[in-house]
Amino acid sequence: MIRNIGDENLTEISWQIVFEGGLVLLGKKTVGTIPLLRADSVETIQVPFTLGFGKPSITVSVTASEGDTATKTNRAHLTGIFVRILPGDPGAITATLNKVASGLRSPTVLANADDQSDRLFIGEQTGKILILKNGTLLQTPFLDLTTKMVKISKVYDERGLLGLTFHPDYKSNGRFFVYYSAPSSDVNLNCDSVLAEYTVSTENPDIADPASEKILLRIGEPEMNHKGGQLAFGPDGFLYIGVGDGGGAGDQHGTIGNGQNKSVLLGKILRIDVDSGTPYGIPSDNPFVGQDGLDEIYAYGFRNPFRFSFDMTTERLFIADVGQDLWEELDVVINGGNYGWRIMEGNHPYDPALATILNISLDSLEYPIFEYSHDVGHSIIGGYVYRGSESPVAVGSYVFGDWSTGFLKPGGKLYYLTENSSGVWHRSEFNLNKGKALNRFILGFGEDESGEIYMLTSWATGSILPSGEVWQITMQE
Repeated sequence: MIRNIGDENLTEISWQIVFEGGLVLLGKKTVGTIPLLRADSVETIQVPFTLGFGKPSITVSVTASEGDTATKTNRAHLTGIFVRILPGDPGAITATLNKVASGLRSPTVLANADDQSDRLFIGEQTGKILILKNGTLLQTPFLDLTTKMVKISKVYDERGLLGLTFHPDYKSNGRFFVYYSAPSSDVNLNCDSVLAEYTVSTENPDIADPASEKILLRIGEPEMNHKGGQLAFGPDGFLYIGVGDGGGAGDQHGTIGNGQNKSVLLGKILRIDVDSGTPYGIPSDNPFVGQDGLDEIYAYGFRNPFRFSFDMTTERLFIADVGQDLWEELDVVINGGNYGWRIMEGNHPYDPALATILNISLDSLEYPIFEYSHDVGHSIIGGYVYRGSESPVAVGSYVFGDWSTGFLKPGGKLYYLTENSSGVWHRSEFNLNKGKALNRFILGFGEDESGEIYMLTSWATGSILPSGEVWQITMQE
């Protein structure tokens, strides 16, 4: 498919597909013309009969009469008349995936306690937190929240256990925090998003005290989707919380939606002090302290900030915000920033009239450092800037993924971004060491105590099957 992602119509678009390498007997070069391609529209091009063998590269070149040119090259496996596109971009880093755990039900979060135990804590969407210890998945859960949560659909759901993080002083105080979907007492709401604190048991470091729950925050949710849920402590020692816009489509909540409404917590990044106050304190430099807006808000204008992380070295906060119909975005978030939803979807107007209603200048918004269209994927899954030691070639690269290219067949893609000296980010798809597509839904990423990155995947869209897996990612040229 060829898509015009610009705002102007294009004419006399010449396209060319060339196979190079391998043994291509027929169909080595195909050309054609599209008379008109309107703004934000797609044209499917037909490739004639191809015959050959081997692993050629396929280069697609598109040129419009207005002078716009685009080129894309993919590796492929050609067997007779069958062509299979291989993952990865030419010259990209190769990722080797080593499976370290399997048999999980929709693993959504992976964290470490930074207590020199080298344990990995894996949260299943269904409510259990499991421990991977010395390469073995312990049978007894660290914590089971199943009875506290709403009953989630086993086929597809965006509710459940979505967040887990450990206090920076966990080794001495045993405190950790979870974010999950609980039943609401309000019949007009779908559920409540709950932020709760727990402590580890005094008898066994591999088991939490289930009676220690202290609910810090409860947020009413009108719909079942866009729950956010990421938890992370920043370099400032405060707890950051990602909250979705409340669900549905287009943030149709009230007149202005939740993302731009500073009197609600939905559609925000929150920042609180869990070491002071009852049930928590507010950092004094939160942007709306003493002003119009809730004190907990750190940044706003988000649709579904499902995953975010801090760069260990630069301390920048990277947030992947899942898009609506057309665009996925990655933001570097600053104190008090407005990230545009629902006025904007990525860099593109979604409801620009709302900016006029709120007297907001579009120039005052914070725009993504990177975006991609739904021709590439459907839901960005935020990852981490790599700062480990096992893969020197990837140090400083932001490793992330996309949930899947489709909803029925698992087609997750593994990517990385690199930043040039001008602050511009470039996306590359990892080559996979076995040259085969991932064929999984990507659900999340996590880090161990050494800064090595792990990926959470599943064969199924929900938890009906124990098809969840954890993979360690190592990267080389």
